[in-house]
Order: sequence, then structure tokens, then C-alpha cells
Amino acid sequence: METIDMLINEIESEVLKAKKAAFSNSDIVINKAVLLDLISRFRASYPLVLREATQIKKERDDIIEKAEKYANETMDKAEEQAKRLMTETEVYTRAKAEAEAMQREAEENYHKMDYEARSLAFNILDSAEKAMKDSLGIINDRKRKLVED
Repeated sequence: METIDMLINEIESEVLKAKKAAFSNSDIVINKAVLLDLISRFRASYPLVLREATQIKKERDDIIEKAEKYANETMDKAEEQAKRLMTETEVYTRAKAEAEAMQREAEENYHKMDYEARSLAFNILDSAEKAMKDSLGIINDRKRKLVED
């Protein structure tokens, strides 16, 4: 799979190996078909970033779903255990404390997993955004140089 950097390097290579235009020190002649092909391939590489972002969101949703399921199962187990132990006060008190501790633990695990999933998704999307901005900056710079030269 081609990366944006690879395509930018190819564009740069085409510009550098281009012949000078007649009667000009700064203008060059570039093969139109080659440059249009590179631009098409560049455009085709963008959906990969979007597909990756969609996959990251799906993975995040799966992690959240698993965390919720784990929390619900833990809560159900804690409630069942508490009901069984209600016959004696001491046992009931201990069971209630354990159930609450399990509930807190499940909620903490859920919040931790949710935070980690969101953080991971944000960092990946942030990196993708930075890469795209950098690539667009390079493209704009190359375009400006083409026009200036």
C-alpha cells in the first residue's frame, strides 16, 4: 500500500528530473499523464486513513461494550451473592461490602477501559490528522515551488 510520503517523494522526483522549458531558467516540462496518475494515487490513499479511523472507532466501541458487559456480569454476580448471604447479619454485611467493592471495581475497570479506548482513538486520529496536515503542507509547498520556478 502506498503511503502519502511515498507519493510525495514520487512527485518530487518527477519535478527534479523534469527538463527545463525552452527559453526559461526556472520553468520545467513535466509529463502530464505521470503527474495526473500520481495525483490520482494520492487521492486514493486518503480513504485508508479514514478506514483506519473507522476501525479504531469500532474497536473502541467493542472495548466499551465488553467493559459494560463485564460490569453488568460483575454486578449481577455481586447481587446474587449478596442475596444468598442475607440470612445472617454479619455475613450479609460482609457480602454487601464485597458487592459494593466489586461494583466499584467494575465501574473503575469500565471507566479505565473507556478512558484508554478513547485516549488510544484520540491519539491515533490526532497522529493521522498531523500526518495529513504535514502532507498537505508539503504538497502546497511543492505546488508553490512549481509555480514560482
